[in-house]
Amino acid sequence: MGLLSQLMEKLHVLLALLAIWLLSTSGQVHLASRIHDNAGGWDYNHIVLGTITALMSVLFLVKCCRHGQWRLYFGWCLGQFGPIAKDFRKLAQRQLPAAGSPGLLTFIEGIGLLLMLAIGLTGLAWLATQGSGLAMTWRSWHILFSEYLIWYLIIHAIASFSHFLELMR
Repeated sequence: MGLLSQLMEKLHVLLALLAIWLLSTSGQVHLASRIHDNAGGWDYNHIVLGTITALMSVLFLVKCCRHGQWRLYFGWCLGQFGPIAKDFRKLAQRQLPAAGSPGLLTFIEGIGLLLMLAIGLTGLAWLATQGSGLAMTWRSWHILFSEYLIWYLIIHAIASFSHFLELMR
C-alpha cells in the first residue's frame, strides 16, 4: 500500500485531529490583515497546518464524493429530504438512525465536509489577499465558519458516540 493510499485511509482522523488542534490553538494566533513582522510560532503554525488541512479537506471531499457517493451526503441538494425526515421520525420514537445510508447522519457529515472546505478556502483567500482591503473580510468569514465547525464537531461527536453505544448493546 502506497503512502498516498495510507493517507487517504487515515484522512478522516487526521482532519479531525488537525481541526481540533487549529481550533484549540487559534486563541494564540494574532493575525489580522497580514502576517505582521513580529509573527510568532503560533501564527506560522496556524498558517502552515491550516494550509495542509485545507488541502486535505479537498482530498477528503473528493474521496467521499467519488463513484456517485456525493448523493449520500448531498442528496438534499436534489430535493431528497425523505431519508432525513425518516430519521427524525426514528429519533422521535427513540431509535437511532442508520449510519452509512442516506439520512440525517450523512446529512450532518456532508455539512462537515462543506464547513471544512469553507474554512480552508476562506483561510487561503485571506492568505492570498493579505495586506489588501479584502483580507479582513476573508478573515471574518474564516472565523465565522470556524465557530460553526465547533458546533458541528460537538454534534458529530454526539452522533458518533451514540452509535458507539448502540454497537456496545
